[in-house]
Amino acid sequence: MMRLRSLFCLLTVLVLLGTCGFAWAEADEIVEDIWVDPDDELAEAVEKATPVVEAEEVFTPSHGSAYTDGQGSAYWNTPMDISDEEAVWNMLMEPITVVDLGKIKGKSKSQLTKLQTYLYQEPDEKSKIIGEVSNLSQGLRVIETLDNGWSLVECYSSSFFSKPATKTKAWNLLVSGYIPTKYLKQVEPTKRLALVVDKLAQRLYVFQEGKMIATLLCSTGLVQWNGSKYQPYNETRSGEFLLINMTGQLTSDKLICAYAIRFNGGDEVHEVPHQKNKDGSHNYKTTEPKLGTKCSHGCIRVQRLKTPEGINMAWIYNLVNSEKLCGKVKVVIWEDWQGRQLPEPDPETVLYYNPNGGSYYHREDHCTNGKGITFTPFTYSQLDEAPYSKLQACPNCVPERRLQDIQAVNEVYAEGGDHEELLNTLRQDYWDYLNKD
Repeated sequence: MMRLRSLFCLLTVLVLLGTCGFAWAEADEIVEDIWVDPDDELAEAVEKATPVVEAEEVFTPSHGSAYTDGQGSAYWNTPMDISDEEAVWNMLMEPITVVDLGKIKGKSKSQLTKLQTYLYQEPDEKSKIIGEVSNLSQGLRVIETLDNGWSLVECYSSSFFSKPATKTKAWNLLVSGYIPTKYLKQVEPTKRLALVVDKLAQRLYVFQEGKMIATLLCSTGLVQWNGSKYQPYNETRSGEFLLINMTGQLTSDKLICAYAIRFNGGDEVHEVPHQKNKDGSHNYKTTEPKLGTKCSHGCIRVQRLKTPEGINMAWIYNLVNSEKLCGKVKVVIWEDWQGRQLPEPDPETVLYYNPNGGSYYHREDHCTNGKGITFTPFTYSQLDEAPYSKLQACPNCVPERRLQDIQAVNEVYAEGGDHEELLNTLRQDYWDYLNKD
């Protein structure tokens, strides 16, 4: 009888807690009238019936920021989740706040896009420089606009290698500081094209008129040894930007980079580099296999092979050029924060292959890599079974990675690890600079 009475009282408490959010004081009084023996079977049953569920961490570009009240544009507060197409599109279409230093005598427009200015520790140009931001193209998160002509802003510092050396060695660090408000202006992005680069997935997602129309392989920057020193400035700066200048073609370390468009000081988005053979043909053997992994000097390398929709880097370049979209196309770069994870595909996801000697698996029943062929379907869960286990992911249509490849990436980025151990070591000069009186 006593056990039933205790159970009745406990259920009364649970009902009050679950239905009367305003009755916490009353509920506490009832709890005080109940004594449950910790060794009692009822207490054990209640404990087992109320498991603790840990909420999955949601990563946004402002992850780790001290400012958590939703300030700034949607870029800074939208989860980095490409599957939520509507939310991503809405973020891409929000105005972007950039720096505009104005006209400078003797500087062309192209030269102006390469200029940078500083973020200061205090609203005073005599205070410490906290970070660097690129003119006309880099977006800022506006935290607060002060009455004294300054604004508190946040961004990933665009610290580049330069001569003389960069003022701050805050290699791609999320920093907050002050900048004169007079330099800030908003730009409305175009609906004709928008790009999302995910440094974790090493994919570039193409949006147009409210829809994601293509997924392309890409490669962002890799911190590496150049023969005499490490290059921390190779890490591609994250943030939101505008495509700002049609470079066309550039050469880097004897590699030719076609269809280049500048978007952040010295950073470019361009076709995967090639070398020229003696007969004038293009050779991609040393670069194309690395797409989908970090390997560039800071620029974003993009696939040249056409998707089934006919989209590649040349398509992007030609659209921006023909419709004069420079200064209007937003490109956002998602940071590969430690703890972020690649999602595992649904085992029932349908993939395709050519049973007549095909060496690739595909995301659709047709592809530019196999014109005129209608492929045979199978499911993602069968990918490690014969005859699918020997198939490679098609470099044109970019289907889902194999599960073991996803798990390998997730292991590197698991909570508690440090995939940027080398880069963090190279940032020590910056921390020493901040701590110096």
